[in-house]
Amino acid sequence: MSGPDSRPVWPVLVLAGLVLAAGQGYVFLAARLGVPFAIPVGIVGLASLAFVFRGPVGQALALRLGLRDGVPDEAAGQVLGELDELRTRVQELEERVDFSERLLAQVPRVTDREQSRL
Repeated sequence: MSGPDSRPVWPVLVLAGLVLAAGQGYVFLAARLGVPFAIPVGIVGLASLAFVFRGPVGQALALRLGLRDGVPDEAAGQVLGELDELRTRVQELEERVDFSERLLAQVPRVTDREQSRL
């Protein structure tokens, strides 16, 4: 089921099958060998999988499955550029507000009594 714009489904199915088979094997062995086997092997297994999938193997797999493309990196660069521009504008606005506050602090305030005399 692959068209001109869609990615093939079989790599996802193969990966899901491997994960299910490994999970069933782990559950079977944990039931047979008990908790002293299940906890340490589970922790080491999950840490190993996390290490492998965070590296180049995981990146290649993500690219192959279409979970990561080159386009979001370009879009992220554009968003970061716009964010820098907005930060600059906010900084300029803060300076203007500070200047306005200093000017208002220098102007003597007219009380209600003085206004009624005018």
